[in-house]
Amino acid sequence: MKTSPVVGFLLVACLATALSAWAEDTAEDLAFFEKKIRPVLVNNCYECHSAKAKKLKADLYLDRKAGWVQGGENGPVIVPGKPTESLLLTAIRYKDNDLRMPPNKKLPKHVLADFEKWIAMGAPDPRDAPMEVVAETSGPQAKSLEEGRKFWAFRPLASPQLPTVTDDAWADDELDRFVLAMIEENDLKPAPPANKATLLRRAYFDLTGLPPGIEQIEAFHADDSPDAYAKVVDELLASPRFGERWGRHWLDVARYADTTGGGRNNPFPNAPS
Repeated sequence: MKTSPVVGFLLVACLATALSAWAEDTAEDLAFFEKKIRPVLVNNCYECHSAKAKKLKADLYLDRKAGWVQGGENGPVIVPGKPTESLLLTAIRYKDNDLRMPPNKKLPKHVLADFEKWIAMGAPDPRDAPMEVVAETSGPQAKSLEEGRKFWAFRPLASPQLPTVTDDAWADDELDRFVLAMIEENDLKPAPPANKATLLRRAYFDLTGLPPGIEQIEAFHADDSPDAYAKVVDELLASPRFGERWGRHWLDVARYADTTGGGRNNPFPNAPS
């Protein structure tokens, strides 16, 4: 079968137009999508409108650009550059009583404004084109993947150069040198060493939340070895009381509970006992 020159020209023109559209999406535009739009789609739309949905709703995919370009049962849901003509914006604004998305709760006003701005920008969406991956975070602290890799927690372990300090005798170990360097940098003087009673109470309250007993106090005062304090700390770290105190602390921070509230729940299968 021989292809018509006209058809070939049209195909080339369409391809050139598509490539031009990708080229027009600036790094700033794509970053806006990654920081403001994609997280909302992931958290509110993918459950029903993605390849991983248990049951696809309205034949609409929102986990790829081709999905919203093609649209679903109601046709294309986004008209790039035209927010007022975009069905997606109508749905999330709750303008149509029969088409409210997400169905359970309307998105905040600032999120609606972000979607309107995104569509007005031409709806830049990198999900069907190669690009630098940007972390799915939002807010003033959002960073690209490359910037995130520079964060201290994701960098390989290294031995930093020890700072120069005036009072070398004060530092018992390398960590003390860093502390002393900050103290001297701010023209301060180190506090005098704490007595044994204070050290023991600090260790007990910090690690177990409980005061030391009479026996522990007497034993610590009677131990004149250089590692007396280290032995106490090791004993407390091995104590069940340490696990109880800090386990409860982190469960509270993680907002752990055996129930989601508001009704009857079966026990969580993987919850720690």
